Amino acid sequence: MTSAKTIKLPITNVYASGDYTATFHIGSEKSPVNLLLDSGSSTLVLDHQSYHAAQDSLLEATTLAQEVTYGVGGWDGPVIKTQVTVEHAEDAITLPECHVALISNKEQHATFGKGNGILGLAYRHLNKSYDLAHYIEQHQVQPPHTYPWPFGTPECVELGNAHFNSDDLKQFKKFLWQQPEQDLIPYFTQIEELGLTANKWSFYSKRSSIHVTCEKADDEALKADPLNQGYLVLGGGEEHSELYQGDFKTIDVMHDCYYNVVLTKFQVGDGEPIAAAPIDKAHEHNYFTNAIVDTGCSVLALTNDLFQHLEQSLNAISAEFAELIAPFKDMQFMATGIDASKLDLSKWPDLHFYFASAEHGDQRLTCKPSDYWQINSPTPGKAVFKIISQLPNWPNQSLIGLPLLNDYYVVFDRAEHELGVIRFAQQK
Repeated sequence: MTSAKTIKLPITNVYASGDYTATFHIGSEKSPVNLLLDSGSSTLVLDHQSYHAAQDSLLEATTLAQEVTYGVGGWDGPVIKTQVTVEHAEDAITLPECHVALISNKEQHATFGKGNGILGLAYRHLNKSYDLAHYIEQHQVQPPHTYPWPFGTPECVELGNAHFNSDDLKQFKKFLWQQPEQDLIPYFTQIEELGLTANKWSFYSKRSSIHVTCEKADDEALKADPLNQGYLVLGGGEEHSELYQGDFKTIDVMHDCYYNVVLTKFQVGDGEPIAAAPIDKAHEHNYFTNAIVDTGCSVLALTNDLFQHLEQSLNAISAEFAELIAPFKDMQFMATGIDASKLDLSKWPDLHFYFASAEHGDQRLTCKPSDYWQINSPTPGKAVFKIISQLPNWPNQSLIGLPLLNDYYVVFDRAEHELGVIRFAQQK
């Protein structure tokens, strides 16, 4: 039996606009791909820029297809099986047969930024696929698989009396929902169930926006900046004492869809904490709790009531604070930023988040001004505010993204208790 391994992978936030990617190797050619590390999804999906499926002698086509829509962006495409390898120094983990989705067209590549795809690190529930075997047989699709992708022209897909192609993600999703569902085992679940690694992984990051100190810096120069680096530890956690100091704070995973947690209170500076409302009953069946921990989210997305409390609290400290954050209600403004000289972060308050733990009581985690404001981004001398209000068409669920995680070494221990726990320790 293969012994379980732990691999400490260097990661960078340069390719995915502040989110972090790690390098994996795909197929017989071991093509290197930079995959966004996302605890808010479960699918391994690739573009066609670095991985060339036609050259992969290990590729096994299927009759399956997937479609995923994120908070921003989305894609659809075929599911194949092939080899996935991750390696660093002398350590390597090879998964001979892994389900991998391929995007159906080049336009969907924008979802990944400069990366080559996404590695979803959540649980099985989010890795749905749909078996199109009956449709393929009925329409005599040749070869009788979803790869190569046969849905690129309007006459290929029928929904009622309508004809459309897969570029219409909403229509294609409706089409897929009429096909038999087949949940796939996510990459990380597969390697831990095969005993290739332990059932935990850890995440160490410094920033939620790329740190830029030179106007003309290329990707290699940006990657060399320590503030744009971090680590993904597959199969390990607490033993990496070089990455943290002090004791861990432990919060409970309440549902294994996302890494669902319960946010109990929110506090601005020394102000009175306010209660965080539970998830609305109407959304409880699909979203389960009022917060998720999301490594693939480069902002803190607070529910409308918590964001309103933040605005009011900042305005009570200084009317200037409210004016400085106001432009960022338009997320497009993050591509512009404000002059960092307008900020004196020593005057801005810490933000405190309290999360439920059955064993330890509420655990308080802190987001510092230097984390929710990102200096030298998107260009030298600029700054961006990394907290937004509830996403459109999203329930009252806070997305606990990188700004809160950046000050901690975070261990996702899925083996602890029934559903797992998440441990946070101060970085060294």
